[in-house]
Amino acid sequence: MEKIAQHKVLVAGESFANCCDQVHRFFDLTSLVMYDCIQVIDEKCVNGLDANFFETVAAAEGRNRATVNGLIDELQQTGATSISDLRHLKHGYPSKILHVISHLLDGFIGIDSHFYNLPADSHWLAEEGLAAVKDDPGGYWLIHIDCYSATPEEAGLLRM
Repeated sequence: MEKIAQHKVLVAGESFANCCDQVHRFFDLTSLVMYDCIQVIDEKCVNGLDANFFETVAAAEGRNRATVNGLIDELQQTGATSISDLRHLKHGYPSKILHVISHLLDGFIGIDSHFYNLPADSHWLAEEGLAAVKDDPGGYWLIHIDCYSATPEEAGLLRM
């Protein structure tokens, strides 16, 4: 198996185990990304009561912002520098960049998502979510997962 992604998923639940179950269920049911194996890394998970919780969320959101900013820079390098340029955006690489940017902004999880807010179906922690965590910090977990895909050789073995 090859690690192809990592995500920090904000989850609300009655316990760490319940939150981990929600993450696994979400990835089992979503068709947006598919992994052959998802592994929760316990020592990288953070509860809302932990002193570094909000700092960890901010860092993860920052990685999402850096991804969006990098993609916007890439899109501009293709010649799109204004909204009106999107009318003539070339199909292929430029439109794929816009597609990924849109997913990060609208809440569709993807392989490029570093932070994902499961209760809000978002890549960000908005004011309402921040207030909810502050009201019940023990009821929120930031679950760190490493995501794997079978190598072509392994995939053949898995299908036998």
